[in-house]
Amino acid sequence: PATDEVVVLSPFEGTSGTEKSYNAATTLAGNRLNTQLRDVGGAVTVITSQFLQDTGAVNNASLLQYTTGTEVGGVYGNFAGTGDAAALSEPDRPSQNTRVRGLAVADNTRDFFLSQIPWDSYNIDRIDLQRGPNAILFGEGSPAGIINAGTKAARFKNSGEVELRLGSYGSTRESLDLNRVIIPKQVAIRLDVLNDQEKYEQKPAFSHDKRVSGSVRFEPEALNRNGYRFIAKASFESGR
Repeated sequence: PATDEVVVLSPFEGTSGTEKSYNAATTLAGNRLNTQLRDVGGAVTVITSQFLQDTGAVNNASLLQYTTGTEVGGVYGNFAGTGDAAALSEPDRPSQNTRVRGLAVADNTRDFFLSQIPWDSYNIDRIDLQRGPNAILFGEGSPAGIINAGTKAARFKNSGEVELRLGSYGSTRESLDLNRVIIPKQVAIRLDVLNDQEKYEQKPAFSHDKRVSGSVRFEPEALNRNGYRFIAKASFESGR
């Protein structure tokens, strides 16, 4: 009988899997290599894209309400601050209105590179939340830990998804995720677009987030032979 083609995965990539599941088996959050979660000696929680979709979480403020050892301030948060004189304010950046392990705001990274840009789920494949310091990953970082957003990368499979959400007071959120194979098993591109308009009871208060993200994957056939593997990836994001 014909055997299935063996697919070799990169040791430097973490994926949430193709199955619709809340469970992820591997992570890069332990030592920057694709490692089984059961072999990582740290407090690591992996949030898959399916969990983000089912809970409606789109950023730190809406996700950390559901994770272990994390707190979010504000009306929709889970932070009480009673009895210990602690306080979480309402800053301009919602990501700063959180804390991990009761200490401080965790470092935010994108594909394990430190970033000040708040992540949004429209172009995120998974979130790796590591509670506590890890010098291997980010040196002298926050004692609270690290929240890494794994961006959606181009892959060798045609797919597309359109999402529309309606909220209170005329709030709307539209997103597009489109992946196309240009050359089979060699070149693929992916485009993600977001238009998020959040409105409030108090007029004219509003929040308008517009973003566009793209990625390219290149695996030349001439270099992927005789046990060698070459992968080139590029990504770009712009927003306002």
